[in-house]
Amino acid sequence: MPSQETRSPEFHAFVCDLARRAGELQMSRYEQPGEVREKNPKDVVTEVDLLCEELIVGAIEDRYPQDAILSEERGGSIASSGRSWLIDPIDGTANFAKANPLFCACVSVMEDGVVTNVAVSAPRIGDLYHARLGEGAFRETRGETLPLSVGPTESLEYAFVGADMALTKSKRNLRYRRAIDEILAGCWQFRSLGSAGIRGAWLAGGYLDVSVGTHNTPWDYAPTVLLVSEAGGKTTDLTGEPWSPDSAGLLATNGSLHAEVLDIIERGTDPQ
Repeated sequence: MPSQETRSPEFHAFVCDLARRAGELQMSRYEQPGEVREKNPKDVVTEVDLLCEELIVGAIEDRYPQDAILSEERGGSIASSGRSWLIDPIDGTANFAKANPLFCACVSVMEDGVVTNVAVSAPRIGDLYHARLGEGAFRETRGETLPLSVGPTESLEYAFVGADMALTKSKRNLRYRRAIDEILAGCWQFRSLGSAGIRGAWLAGGYLDVSVGTHNTPWDYAPTVLLVSEAGGKTTDLTGEPWSPDSAGLLATNGSLHAEVLDIIERGTDPQ
């Protein structure tokens, strides 16, 4: 059970404010990302990633110095008990570096292994998505706050699917390739957005029906876990077990499609 402080509206407002402020910083440097370097093959980081990370982490350390922090660029850890923050200062960095509008800032909170608060700021499209455990999921846009609800699609053949798509022949990509191919061949429409945070938010809003993530990046997936669950959908790891930061990937659906897609993943995943 989250602490009283974590459950409070004031704490959640702080989570949302962090994501919003990072989004404002991103927009102040839109089309001006500064130095762009490749930290891993086809995995880039910009000067603005580091500035956003400094902004978010600094604010958390000032206000909640006892909390653990795991952030994509500087690392860190998730506490075995108590409260932890998971930060992706720019989710969709490759998009941001090319001035593609599909990028966001992701701020998530976990307490005792449970995702309790999340905020995803997608500033170029003018949206802030957020959720608090047991209190629903919402989109703030143009001065309005609107509840999020997953879509009603009942079969994969009519579904809009989003997934991590990397065409490199890494062991991870090859392991799930047959499953992903079958899902894409069986769905109605496929969307590769380049941002796991936006993909999860759009699933929570009913714009997508399925999201498949095959990475192990908890700062990307924690927002989807809470947004989709609070919007009436379902999330698990790729074996059907509850998602955790140690999971190899994430399956999120509108709920109706979960068993169908999970069956494909189980049949199509190669042994490690």
